Amino acid sequence: MNLVKILLALTCLFSAVSFAQTATTSPKPSFKEIDKNGDGKITAAEAKAAGISDADFKKADKNGDGSLTTDEYLNVR
Repeated sequence: MNLVKILLALTCLFSAVSFAQTATTSPKPSFKEIDKNGDGKITAAEAKAAGISDADFKKADKNGDGSLTTDEYLNVR
């Protein structure tokens, strides 16, 4: 009976670890990957193409110039 409980506990543990690994998000693309034209800033169009929402873009655009610098990009979710 104890062996059954141990095996059940191990099964639950490994299932939880497996789920945690698959539930992680993919790494954020680098600034250079998103800045397709290489001008040193990310436009709203480049951000949208990279999957960054308009709300996240506006929130990260601290100076309100319509583009993201490398420092501002660090604040994108």
